[in-house]
Amino acid sequence: MCHLVEWCILCCFSCLAMASGLPFESALTNWVRLANATALGCEGNMLSLSCAGQEEGLKINSAFWGRDDLKTCLPEKPSQQLKFCPPADPQYALGKLRSVCEKQPSCGVPVSDAFFEKSLCPGVSKFLKVVYDCRMMSGMGAR
Repeated sequence: MCHLVEWCILCCFSCLAMASGLPFESALTNWVRLANATALGCEGNMLSLSCAGQEEGLKINSAFWGRDDLKTCLPEKPSQQLKFCPPADPQYALGKLRSVCEKQPSCGVPVSDAFFEKSLCPGVSKFLKVVYDCRMMSGMGAR
């Protein structure tokens, strides 16, 4: 019964959007399926973010690229690679992740300076930490 009610509400939103004459595009709703999930990727690896279904989209809440501790992603790293490395622009990683992953049902990104298009603390082992929600999409299937 609950899924039927959600489906009816989504259909109503879709009809209203089409009737308004505005361009129709899927948008994230406030219906959260997964809240504040954390994904962590070590430099040189891929980081995957995903929601359970194609009708859900990623909402990126925060992203950190650098090194703010000396415990994360450490196996067999030389000591000269283990230094603190705060981001020059703390909002840059968030903006980059949002531009690539926001509203997608899943997303994979390389954990590297190349992905962020900036060289941050060369020679220091870094990591990417992302906090995200999975939210229902309105306008499913419309594009």
